[in-house]
Amino acid sequence: MEENHEVKLRVRVSANDVHYAGNLVDGAHIMKLFGDVATEITIRYDGDEGLLRGYENVEFLEPVYGGDFLEVVGKIVKVGNTSRKIIFEAFKIITSSNDVNQESACDLLESPILVAKAVGTSVVTKDKQRKTDPTGFEPAT
Repeated sequence: MEENHEVKLRVRVSANDVHYAGNLVDGAHIMKLFGDVATEITIRYDGDEGLLRGYENVEFLEPVYGGDFLEVVGKIVKVGNTSRKIIFEAFKIITSSNDVNQESACDLLESPILVAKAVGTSVVTKDKQRKTDPTGFEPAT
């Protein structure tokens, strides 16, 4: 898929993002990251930030903790006149080793862990669309 149809964002979850006991991060933080990915996708595709209209099929699959590193991916799967349907996935790629003798030790995960996924729709009104897609876009499957 062409680069303007898929966006990857890597971020470390900060201690400031912890919301619950046990260093647990709330799902709303991941939703914010999905929104950031949607914004970048519409900028790349349309030349405008657009507006994330809504989500469907949101699933939180595994816990996320302060200190984890996430890779958040979004892909356009359907394009309408003004709407862009996007699938989102968030993967944990690095996590704390929880070694009490080495508080800063972290582990690179052999396989990324899918922690959340969703489908969203972004809208860019015709008057805001500044780009035409030169790539002959084919939706992801």
